[in-house]
Amino acid sequence: MKIKRCPHCGSVFLGGWSERSISEKDVVSDVISTVFNAQDLTFEATGDEYNRKVSFEGTSRLNGEAAKGQFFLRTSLSTCPVCAKKLGNYYEAILQLRGEKGESQDSILNYLVDLIEKAPSKEVFLTKMDRMKEGYDLYLSDKQYTRGIARKVIERFGGTYKETSHLVGMKKGNELYRITVSVRTPNFQKSDVLGINKNLYLVISIRSDVVTLLDFKNRSREKMKLQEMKDYVVYRKESDIREADVLYREDETAYILDPFDFKEKAVVDSEESPKVRVIKVDGELFVVPSK
Repeated sequence: MKIKRCPHCGSVFLGGWSERSISEKDVVSDVISTVFNAQDLTFEATGDEYNRKVSFEGTSRLNGEAAKGQFFLRTSLSTCPVCAKKLGNYYEAILQLRGEKGESQDSILNYLVDLIEKAPSKEVFLTKMDRMKEGYDLYLSDKQYTRGIARKVIERFGGTYKETSHLVGMKKGNELYRITVSVRTPNFQKSDVLGINKNLYLVISIRSDVVTLLDFKNRSREKMKLQEMKDYVVYRKESDIREADVLYREDETAYILDPFDFKEKAVVDSEESPKVRVIKVDGELFVVPSK
């Protein structure tokens, strides 16, 4: 019997290319089971890696009698279709990640790469990645998967989605298109603190291009579109918010132990919790509103 094995990924052609690398033991067991209709197998293989003589014993699935035999297994090297695409730098889509560079964009990039590496099919792969002045360009092998992970980024981190396509050739009379998907994400995330028009806001949620904010001063909620938020300042990230014990209260003033310098401070807070979450902006403490 003749089989083909890809030298790059180890997948085997047995009436079709396997989705994963298959060991010789699995190949031999499959041949004996399907060709000789035997089970409860023991076998021995001799020879080199390309020409193997296999002797086996087992039980016939047809009549339950003892079954044994020999066959030759010849292996040739042949690049599988997926590896051929990888070697040829094949791609169907470019995913452009845009936004302000920094910790936020790096975490989004890691999220994208993780989604690609965990794709359910080996047909999905990252051909290359370019670092651009305004972000990253990821070249992917599958258009639909690219659209899907771009939507997942927006669902999780917020942002805007734009797609364009362009003709790259013809195949069997059909036009072939590549797509470019541009995802622009904000440089802030849920639970960050923003300064807008001299007011402080807590980011409650980001849904696509709509941001829900909580005003520090009057505890009111506001919705803004990302396109409208041009003059905001990210004062602190969620990681910079600290928890402080309330020592005592007088009306709407809470006296706390400042977690930044461990001195007693007074902050405005109308809640009755024994602890408050605070953030320091330009040397002044503010209580982060409960959500």
